[in-house]
Amino acid sequence: MTARTRDPLIDLLRAAAVCGVVIGHWMVTPLTPGQDGLIASSPLATQPQLTPLSWVFQTLGLLFFVSGHAASAGRHQPSAGADWWRRVRRFAPPVAALCGAWAVVLAVLAVRGLPQQTVATVAQLVVTPLWFLGVLLLLLAGTPLMRRLDDRFGAAAALLPAALALSGEAVAAISDSGLAQAVGLTTAVTVWWVPWQLGTASAAGRRPGRLAGAALIMVGVLGMIAAVTAFGYPAPAVGVPGAERSNLAPPSPVVLALAVAQIGLVLVLWPRLRRIAAHPITGRVVALVDRHALGVLLLHQSALIVVSLVAARAGVVPGLHTDSGGPGWPLLRLVWLPVFALVLLILLRVAALAAPTTRAGRDDASVRRRPRRARESTRDRAETEPDRGPENTKRTATLE
Repeated sequence: MTARTRDPLIDLLRAAAVCGVVIGHWMVTPLTPGQDGLIASSPLATQPQLTPLSWVFQTLGLLFFVSGHAASAGRHQPSAGADWWRRVRRFAPPVAALCGAWAVVLAVLAVRGLPQQTVATVAQLVVTPLWFLGVLLLLLAGTPLMRRLDDRFGAAAALLPAALALSGEAVAAISDSGLAQAVGLTTAVTVWWVPWQLGTASAAGRRPGRLAGAALIMVGVLGMIAAVTAFGYPAPAVGVPGAERSNLAPPSPVVLALAVAQIGLVLVLWPRLRRIAAHPITGRVVALVDRHALGVLLLHQSALIVVSLVAARAGVVPGLHTDSGGPGWPLLRLVWLPVFALVLLILLRVAALAAPTTRAGRDDASVRRRPRRARESTRDRAETEPDRGPENTKRTATLE
């Protein structure tokens, strides 16, 4: 999003969505002792009363909505291809560093006797969040098409990917052939295309109003009820170890309906959320989260893993290495969230110190070192001067 078109409410939604994903993973992914080492468990398998929490903290639909908004907000950028390649170059170094660092750590720990099951569990948890970046880049590549669809059909263009997603799911459900299952896997893109397309409409000023938002809530809720009760999909909005079907791998109609309902709720609350976003304290917190959004998404699982492995040396710790324990288990788990957050901050600091200084980084650092009056003068010019091309459209966030 450009300096002139940056929307505090979109930034707030992005920060909330990132926090939802992180807290959701931290709450439902305890590493419990298995027969051959630690395994990723879920309290949702033994405590179904916690299922509504997965509807609150599974905020991927909102994350794709704000990403679609941000991608289309810069409609006057000279080259969509250059912008896409710039994103790839931004994402590739931290992803390579994350995978390389964990490969070395796990190799050393395996030599020192870490069980193979624990090694496999850690590797899976580190790699799993990376699917998001792959889908994000695919949808970014399709931004010109989505803009044309939006110009032609407005917000109703979201019906196209919705129809493709439901059709792909239906094909996979009625046939076990390899081709049918391959068609079913396309929901990994088409489901998230729906909120992305609604974000495209929002960026173009065609954001649906509060009445349409209420209708989206109703459609989403009824869709979830129908998918669970009539078609047998599991109720949790996340994958549950041991379950026959995951609603996330690949994305099912349940998560599609959930995304629609969440976006509808945001549209209904839009004026109130805008007032919250305009508060100075909110702005500072949101700016901090948005500035580190990519790092948080990449490293939050690492923070959980580090705490779990270190604490495991003392034995099975309640709330950390258990996935059940009655109604009090969520409170035990909540106690560990500040510890995960502290380790995440340390990892972000280490990553910042280890990262090579890129040209963009040098530019950002030079901006921060400039006197406040000079920065304000530059900002004022960016807000008041006519569009002068790329120099007025430099992005400032790390995950857009």
